[in-house]
Amino acid sequence: MAGRYDFDLDQGATFNRTIQIKDKDSQAVDISASYSFAGQIRTTPTSADTEASFTFTIVDGTNGILGMKLSATESAAVPAQQCVYDVEMTQPNSEVVRLLEGFVNVKANVTR
Repeated sequence: MAGRYDFDLDQGATFNRTIQIKDKDSQAVDISASYSFAGQIRTTPTSADTEASFTFTIVDGTNGILGMKLSATESAAVPAQQCVYDVEMTQPNSEVVRLLEGFVNVKANVTR
């Protein structure tokens, strides 16, 4: 079951978060080899259009620490409204696990 995390996104600003992936026993998952990650923001869950896609980097694979980022240009393209997102992990056995999901409250950019 995915974790729930709602957050604010400042339109036109760089967005960085670090997350730690743990198993059901609260132990860090070693994501050092053969794991891949994907995550998107959409205006609604059923929207055909993707407003932004996160870039992921493994910060500390042994301890399950993953970085997720949107550039300032990418966040500027997301409409100033409440959107939805999720983050999925593809395991080495090709199984897909949803890690996070929630709302993104996009705050309008004033300085351009």
